[in-house]
Amino acid sequence: MPGKILVALDNSDYADKVMNYAIEVAEKMGATLYGLGVIEDAYVKALDENDPISVENYGFWKSSFQEVLEKCQKLAEAKGVYFNLEVNKGNAAEEILKYAEFAGIDLIVLGHLGKGAASGFPIGSVAQKVAAYSKCPVLIVK
Repeated sequence: MPGKILVALDNSDYADKVMNYAIEVAEKMGATLYGLGVIEDAYVKALDENDPISVENYGFWKSSFQEVLEKCQKLAEAKGVYFNLEVNKGNAAEEILKYAEFAGIDLIVLGHLGKGAASGFPIGSVAQKVAAYSKCPVLIVK
């Protein structure tokens, strides 16, 4: 029975649907939710703290993810589910897998398509990689 559920969220409108599934599972299992947003390296290239444009670009993406995660936190609080959130930078699949292993996650919940998904494919590359390499069960929300 999952005690720790990682819900991987991007900054899309689809995040609400993924979050609602994660909340439903957490409610039924009495689990804690951990929310993770990953700003892809491709969006912010190399973060140079001395370059104002680089810092502004990173700030934009972090703010965008933070808005989605805070909205999801309100959804969890409304259902009485504890929700811890974090925004990381890097390769989404790798960061999700690292976080899951580090935090001792029992279940990962994520969407089938994210921001970078090509149309026509039934599942995005992040979902594929997480499902293939995760050491815990993965719930992919369609």
